[in-house]
Amino acid sequence: MRLFIALSLSEKQKNELHRLQQSIKGYLEGVKWVSPEGMHLTLKFLGEVEPARIEAIVEAMAEAALTVEPFDFSFGGGGAFPSLQKARVIWAGLRGEVGKVAALASSLEAALVQKGFPAETRAFTPHLTLGRLRHPLPGEKINKFIAEAQTFSTELTRARAITLYQSRLSRQGATYSVLRQMKIGRFLEENAGNKQDDQE
Repeated sequence: MRLFIALSLSEKQKNELHRLQQSIKGYLEGVKWVSPEGMHLTLKFLGEVEPARIEAIVEAMAEAALTVEPFDFSFGGGGAFPSLQKARVIWAGLRGEVGKVAALASSLEAALVQKGFPAETRAFTPHLTLGRLRHPLPGEKINKFIAEAQTFSTELTRARAITLYQSRLSRQGATYSVLRQMKIGRFLEENAGNKQDDQE
């Protein structure tokens, strides 16, 4: 099972990010755009995991969720990975109570490592992927996106839970299923079978 843990966005945030995509796609050619339904703020990508280990992940989520209170976050600004000259991913930056997001991700990482999951080798960089480039684009086009993104901002929304998702890949795109949710501060009943499609 291909799994990751993330914060969910509000519908308004998804719509605002989609409008940004529509604004920049005229000069950013050859980009595979993330659909609004597929937008998440990833806290931890787990990759392929045996089903028997899901309960250990849920326990780690419960431990991490108790370390913070609900907080507000939004998106604004943007950038590219791995660099402007060799951009493969374009993203929107995180705003709001960024420190609490980082603290939650750190607690989640520590709890998972204690349960035998491999430690992350890269520093946590909170961002939301807008699209993936099929081929490199000239630097001036990436710079134009970054300049436009600097004036962009979504609404603030309150993060109240973290979610364990399963990702199924196909030629049509990725389909996401909610496996578990953990309310920040206390347990939120399991919510399985809620599927989201990212087919752009």
